[in-house]
Amino acid sequence: MLMNPLNDRSEFGRADAEEAARSWWIFLFAGITSIVFGAVILSVDWSVDSLATFVGILFFLQGAWLAVTPPLDGSGRWSNMGAGALAAAAGIALIVWPDKGLQTVGVFIGIFLLSLGTLHIVGALVNRHVPNWWLMLVLGLVELTIGIWAMRRPGQTVALLVTLVGAWAVVSGIYQVLTAFELRKLPQRVGASSETSLR
Repeated sequence: MLMNPLNDRSEFGRADAEEAARSWWIFLFAGITSIVFGAVILSVDWSVDSLATFVGILFFLQGAWLAVTPPLDGSGRWSNMGAGALAAAAGIALIVWPDKGLQTVGVFIGIFLLSLGTLHIVGALVNRHVPNWWLMLVLGLVELTIGIWAMRRPGQTVALLVTLVGAWAVVSGIYQVLTAFELRKLPQRVGASSETSLR
Protein backbone atom coordinates (compact mmCIF):
# COMPACT_ATOMS: atom_id res chain seq x y z
CA MET A 1 0.00 0.00 0.00
CA LEU A 2 3.06 2.23 0.14
CA MET A 3 5.84 3.21 -2.19
CA ASN A 4 9.17 3.64 -0.46
CA PRO A 5 9.95 7.39 -0.20
CA LEU A 6 13.69 6.54 -0.04
CA ASN A 7 13.64 4.38 -3.16
CA ASP A 8 16.71 4.89 -5.34
CA ARG A 9 15.56 2.66 -8.21
CA SER A 10 14.44 4.27 -11.46
CA GLU A 11 12.95 1.23 -13.18
CA PHE A 12 9.88 -0.89 -12.65
CA GLY A 13 10.09 -4.18 -14.54
CA ARG A 14 8.07 -7.32 -15.14
CA ALA A 15 9.49 -9.06 -12.03
CA ASP A 16 8.44 -6.10 -9.86
CA ALA A 17 4.95 -6.17 -11.42
CA GLU A 18 4.60 -9.91 -10.77
CA GLU A 19 5.71 -9.52 -7.15
CA ALA A 20 3.19 -6.72 -6.57
CA ALA A 21 0.43 -8.59 -8.42
CA ARG A 22 0.67 -11.61 -6.09
CA SER A 23 -0.88 -9.55 -3.30
CA TRP A 24 -3.80 -8.08 -5.30
CA TRP A 25 -6.34 -10.02 -3.23
CA ILE A 26 -4.99 -8.52 0.02
CA PHE A 27 -5.62 -5.03 -1.40
CA LEU A 28 -9.13 -6.08 -2.47
CA PHE A 29 -9.96 -7.52 0.96
CA ALA A 30 -8.43 -4.54 2.77
CA GLY A 31 -10.34 -2.11 0.55
CA ILE A 32 -13.70 -3.79 1.03
CA THR A 33 -13.11 -3.96 4.79
CA SER A 34 -12.17 -0.28 4.91
CA ILE A 35 -15.27 0.74 2.95
CA VAL A 36 -17.46 -1.32 5.32
CA PHE A 37 -15.75 0.22 8.37
CA GLY A 38 -16.22 3.69 6.86
CA ALA A 39 -19.91 3.08 6.21
CA VAL A 40 -20.39 1.81 9.79
CA ILE A 41 -18.48 4.80 11.20
CA LEU A 42 -20.70 7.20 9.25
CA SER A 43 -23.97 5.49 10.19
CA VAL A 44 -23.65 4.87 13.95
CA ASP A 45 -24.21 7.35 16.80
CA TRP A 46 -20.83 7.02 18.56
CA SER A 47 -19.52 7.89 21.98
CA VAL A 48 -15.89 9.05 22.04
CA ASP A 49 -14.60 5.83 23.63
CA SER A 50 -16.47 3.48 21.29
CA LEU A 51 -15.41 5.50 18.23
CA ALA A 52 -11.77 5.43 19.37
CA THR A 53 -11.94 1.65 19.90
CA PHE A 54 -13.55 1.04 16.50
CA VAL A 55 -11.06 3.31 14.70
CA GLY A 56 -8.25 1.61 16.65
CA ILE A 57 -9.36 -1.75 15.24
CA LEU A 58 -9.38 -0.24 11.72
CA PHE A 59 -5.87 1.22 12.19
CA PHE A 60 -4.62 -2.14 13.50
CA LEU A 61 -6.07 -4.01 10.48
CA GLN A 62 -4.66 -1.44 8.04
CA GLY A 63 -1.25 -1.85 9.70
CA ALA A 64 -1.41 -5.65 9.45
CA TRP A 65 -2.33 -5.51 5.75
CA LEU A 66 0.37 -2.93 5.10
CA ALA A 67 3.01 -5.08 6.80
CA VAL A 68 2.25 -8.19 4.69
CA THR A 69 2.10 -6.48 1.28
CA PRO A 70 5.18 -5.63 -0.77
CA PRO A 71 5.77 -1.97 -1.64
CA LEU A 72 4.24 -1.06 -4.99
CA ASP A 73 7.56 0.25 -6.30
CA GLY A 74 9.40 -3.08 -6.19
CA SER A 75 11.72 -2.04 -3.34
CA GLY A 76 12.43 -4.04 -0.17
CA ARG A 77 9.67 -4.82 2.32
CA TRP A 78 11.21 -2.92 5.26
CA SER A 79 9.30 0.31 4.54
CA ASN A 80 5.91 -1.43 4.50
CA MET A 81 6.74 -3.53 7.55
CA GLY A 82 7.85 -0.45 9.51
CA ALA A 83 4.82 1.63 8.51
CA GLY A 84 2.52 -1.33 9.18
CA ALA A 85 3.97 -1.81 12.66
CA LEU A 86 3.46 1.90 13.43
CA ALA A 87 -0.14 1.81 12.16
CA ALA A 88 -0.88 -1.31 14.22
CA ALA A 89 0.72 0.32 17.29
CA ALA A 90 -1.44 3.42 16.76
CA GLY A 91 -4.50 1.18 16.62
CA ILE A 92 -3.56 -0.63 19.82
CA ALA A 93 -2.88 2.68 21.57
CA LEU A 94 -6.33 3.97 20.59
CA ILE A 95 -7.95 0.77 21.86
CA VAL A 96 -6.19 0.60 25.25
CA TRP A 97 -5.75 4.33 26.00
CA PRO A 98 -7.45 5.10 29.32
CA ASP A 99 -9.73 8.13 29.67
CA LYS A 100 -9.89 8.99 25.99
CA GLY A 101 -11.19 12.50 25.48
CA LEU A 102 -12.43 14.01 22.24
CA GLN A 103 -9.35 16.22 21.92
CA THR A 104 -6.96 13.28 22.50
CA VAL A 105 -8.71 11.11 19.91
CA GLY A 106 -8.85 13.98 17.40
CA VAL A 107 -5.14 14.78 17.75
CA PHE A 108 -4.22 11.10 17.59
CA ILE A 109 -6.22 10.52 14.40
CA GLY A 110 -4.91 13.78 12.91
CA ILE A 111 -1.26 12.84 13.51
CA PHE A 112 -1.84 9.35 12.09
CA LEU A 113 -3.49 10.61 8.87
CA LEU A 114 -0.98 13.44 8.48
CA SER A 115 1.92 10.98 8.72
CA LEU A 116 0.31 8.44 6.38
CA GLY A 117 -0.61 11.14 3.86
CA THR A 118 2.95 12.50 3.85
CA LEU A 119 4.36 9.00 3.26
CA HIS A 120 1.92 8.43 0.40
CA ILE A 121 2.65 11.79 -1.26
CA VAL A 122 6.45 11.57 -1.01
CA GLY A 123 6.44 7.90 -2.03
CA ALA A 124 4.29 8.65 -5.07
CA LEU A 125 6.39 11.62 -6.20
CA VAL A 126 9.69 9.73 -5.80
CA ASN A 127 8.29 6.75 -7.73
CA ARG A 128 6.67 8.43 -10.73
CA HIS A 129 8.14 5.66 -12.91
CA VAL A 130 5.71 3.16 -11.28
CA PRO A 131 2.39 2.65 -13.12
CA ASN A 132 -0.59 4.44 -11.54
CA TRP A 133 1.60 6.35 -9.06
CA TRP A 134 -0.89 9.22 -9.22
CA LEU A 135 -3.57 7.15 -7.41
CA MET A 136 -1.35 7.08 -4.33
CA LEU A 137 -0.68 10.79 -4.70
CA VAL A 138 -4.43 11.52 -4.67
CA LEU A 139 -4.92 9.32 -1.59
CA GLY A 140 -2.04 11.08 0.17
CA LEU A 141 -3.50 14.51 -0.57
CA VAL A 142 -6.89 13.43 0.84
CA GLU A 143 -5.22 11.98 3.96
CA LEU A 144 -3.09 15.09 4.44
CA THR A 145 -6.16 17.35 4.18
CA ILE A 146 -8.21 15.26 6.62
CA GLY A 147 -5.24 14.98 9.01
CA ILE A 148 -4.67 18.75 9.04
CA TRP A 149 -8.40 19.36 9.54
CA ALA A 150 -8.51 16.93 12.49
CA MET A 151 -5.39 18.51 14.04
CA ARG A 152 -6.76 22.06 13.71
CA ARG A 153 -10.11 21.19 15.32
CA PRO A 154 -9.40 18.24 17.61
CA GLY A 155 -12.03 19.12 20.20
CA GLN A 156 -14.91 20.17 17.92
CA THR A 157 -17.54 17.43 18.04
CA VAL A 158 -17.81 13.68 17.78
CA ALA A 159 -19.93 14.21 14.65
CA LEU A 160 -17.08 16.07 12.90
CA LEU A 161 -14.56 13.40 13.88
CA VAL A 162 -16.92 10.66 12.68
CA THR A 163 -17.30 12.43 9.32
CA LEU A 164 -13.54 12.88 8.89
CA VAL A 165 -12.59 9.31 9.81
CA GLY A 166 -15.53 7.75 7.95
CA ALA A 167 -14.67 9.72 4.80
CA TRP A 168 -11.01 8.67 5.07
CA ALA A 169 -11.93 5.00 5.50
CA VAL A 170 -14.23 5.04 2.46
CA VAL A 171 -11.72 6.91 0.23
CA SER A 172 -8.88 4.67 1.39
CA GLY A 173 -11.01 1.59 0.72
CA ILE A 174 -11.92 2.74 -2.79
CA TYR A 175 -8.22 3.36 -3.49
CA GLN A 176 -7.33 -0.14 -2.29
CA VAL A 177 -10.04 -1.78 -4.41
CA LEU A 178 -8.94 0.15 -7.53
CA THR A 179 -5.31 -0.74 -6.79
CA ALA A 180 -6.22 -4.43 -6.41
CA PHE A 181 -7.72 -4.60 -9.90
CA GLU A 182 -4.83 -2.61 -11.38
CA LEU A 183 -2.30 -4.92 -9.71
CA ARG A 184 -4.02 -8.01 -11.04
CA LYS A 185 -3.47 -6.83 -14.63
CA LEU A 186 -0.11 -5.14 -14.03
CA PRO A 187 2.30 -7.90 -15.25
CA GLN A 188 0.54 -8.07 -18.63
CA ARG A 189 0.59 -4.27 -18.98
CA VAL A 190 4.25 -3.98 -18.04
CA GLY A 191 5.12 -6.85 -20.39
CA ALA A 192 3.17 -5.28 -23.25
CA SER A 193 4.77 -1.85 -22.76
CA SER A 194 8.32 -3.32 -22.69
CA GLU A 195 7.62 -5.28 -25.90
CA THR A 196 6.39 -2.08 -27.56
CA SER A 197 9.50 -0.17 -26.47
CA LEU A 198 11.75 -2.88 -27.96
CA ARG A 199 10.19 -2.52 -31.41
